Amino acid sequence: MRAPRPASLPRVPAPVVSVVVPTRDRAVRLARLLEALRAQTLDPTSFEVLVCDDASADPDVRRVLDAVQAEGVLTLRVLLSDAPAGPAVARNRAWREATAPLVAFVDDDCVPVRHWLEALVDAWSAADLGDRDLAVLQGPVDPDPAEYPHDFGPFATTLWVREGSPRFETANIAYPRALLERLAGFDERLVVAGEDTDLGWRAVEAGATVVWAGDAQVHHGVVQQGPWGRLAKGWRWRYVPAVFARHPGLRRELELGVFWGPPHLWLFGGLLALALQGRPGVGWSLARWWLGGPYLRRLSHYRTGPALAPYRLACDLVEVAAIGTGAVRHRVPMI
Repeated sequence: MRAPRPASLPRVPAPVVSVVVPTRDRAVRLARLLEALRAQTLDPTSFEVLVCDDASADPDVRRVLDAVQAEGVLTLRVLLSDAPAGPAVARNRAWREATAPLVAFVDDDCVPVRHWLEALVDAWSAADLGDRDLAVLQGPVDPDPAEYPHDFGPFATTLWVREGSPRFETANIAYPRALLERLAGFDERLVVAGEDTDLGWRAVEAGATVVWAGDAQVHHGVVQQGPWGRLAKGWRWRYVPAVFARHPGLRRELELGVFWGPPHLWLFGGLLALALQGRPGVGWSLARWWLGGPYLRRLSHYRTGPALAPYRLACDLVEVAAIGTGAVRHRVPMI
């Protein structure tokens, strides 16, 4: 007698996109992000979520992840790190576990709109590419309307990306998995800054096309850093000159080919105006105002105001020192 045939198991569709999230000690924001992913218009069987917890000290992070896994709506895999190693390491660990052909990166302080993943997949499918694996998909980023502008105080930070950005911010970006494998992912030596920009430029230099997915909107939180956190953040930019040294095309983004951003140019203009102090005559007065005016306006910015001008100056000096330190180390002329 022939043994009965076993009942066939239902086929589980392979995901078309994997979502990678590095996280550390942001339980409330992580919960909001996961809720936004739970509400995506893309069929939940068509995507997976990989969260790499970079050794959070807050036990609520694990509770959030356990609750979402127990609910079972999202295909969520959690990777735990024994010690904090930075976002580049966390992202690399997660995307290497991904199974979909497209990997979308979003940060744990972000909330994507409901059609975010659907728009990314549609943009990838519709792009006129000779090789679909040679693509970098970027989408717009705006401050979270639930927090901006009312929470945007002098010690807060957020993010705007309105068009294809040369910084390739990981708040809203996607790469084919094959391209990530080819490039070996993020450079883990860029511990806390520049790793996203470096990967994007390596992709472009390898022949990838930047595709703007304008409907794939992400809202970035208004993150409160406090006075010390806001000041200390500037020191992380010491990693940035390494990226400019590797990718000469980035120098087009510098102000006058030297200054990392307008505030650095304005600061040096202000210092030059001070150096010219005491020279008599209308011409010198106009020159001092032309040089120093932009930085004076920065110091009286509505988020800080004149009362916090010394603090704003200190933040800028830390940034300039960080960029200068990295520039000397990597032998690239920028400040």
